[in-house]
Amino acid sequence: MKLKALGIASKDRNILPYMRPSDYSDSRYDCVELRATKNNHPVLVMQSKKTAPLMWKVCFGFSQVYFPSFAEAVDFCNSRGMKIMKGQE
Repeated sequence: MKLKALGIASKDRNILPYMRPSDYSDSRYDCVELRATKNNHPVLVMQSKKTAPLMWKVCFGFSQVYFPSFAEAVDFCNSRGMKIMKGQE
């Protein structure tokens, strides 16, 4: 998997306003939502471009968690206080 930097830090260390979901799409996944942790660290909600049992993943920090549906991925984020910043454009 090709790793991408998650943006440039601004003066207030909040990089999310400068990011777009499409910035993190690749040949395997489309990024559909940007979220933020309680500490304003970026969280990506991504959908697989191929049909698979676990088509959705949430990426945050060095973790990736997989889900069979978008609703379950969103529930995971909401239950951990990851607030939505931007949806798909």
